[in-house]
Amino acid sequence: MLSLSETKTSATRQLISPVLVCICLALMLLLHWIYPIGLLLRFPFNLAGLLLSSPGLAICFMAHLQFKKIGTTLYPFSQPAKLVTGGLFRYTRNPMYLGLTIFLAGAWLFLGSFSPGILVIAFLLIIDRWYIVHEEQKLMAAFGQAYQAYQANTPRWIWFTH
Repeated sequence: MLSLSETKTSATRQLISPVLVCICLALMLLLHWIYPIGLLLRFPFNLAGLLLSSPGLAICFMAHLQFKKIGTTLYPFSQPAKLVTGGLFRYTRNPMYLGLTIFLAGAWLFLGSFSPGILVIAFLLIIDRWYIVHEEQKLMAAFGQAYQAYQANTPRWIWFTH
């Protein structure tokens, strides 16, 4: 029988962040269609959401390429091979998650109603409190003082403090 921590880890491994983004996006569409809760932006102003989503995806893609180039794993529940601190990782410890959050925020603006924003907030909280905490523990165990120094000098998110 699996312990609670093993069950949590097992369930987490099944739900990687791109899948979570797809689930959130589908629920955002559903909420917008079923229960839009007012109008945030009207056409053509809602198209600004596309302008926001595109850089979000670009940030993810650039960070993905950086991981590939350096030769470390993209899978958040694997053992990290190398500590990545350059490129986008100089500005935030989590550029991929930041990019996915920006993408969802852009989708929210594009939809133009208030209710889908609930899923953007939910995504941010799940990523910040579940995924990142798990990753930080793995990075601390693997890289010790080097990761601690990186943590001290680089914010988890650009807009949050360390």
